[in-house]
Amino acid sequence: MPKAPRRLLIALAFGFVGAALAYVVLRLIESVWFPEPDPTIVIWSDRSRFVWRALLAAYAGGAATFGGHALATRSIEAAAVWLGRATFAAALALALQGALVP
Repeated sequence: MPKAPRRLLIALAFGFVGAALAYVVLRLIESVWFPEPDPTIVIWSDRSRFVWRALLAAYAGGAATFGGHALATRSIEAAAVWLGRATFAAALALALQGALVP
């Protein structure tokens, strides 16, 4: 496989990992500083916190895509190593966030 498609695939994978990590960080920040009201009191809201968290995480994932592409351009092997580490960190962070702050 030529180097250009490999760089783009690694960059895309970094974007997905970055979005997952950003979602965890945003969820933890919201749970600590902005506790949610009782769902029985709030029947309908025009602003969904989940939608905003997901949009901000997607934005951060897009930024991580550029970083992943820059790293893959310098060294595809280093990018592959760091992608594995980042994927493990994102999986661990998502599992801990799901268990501790549902």
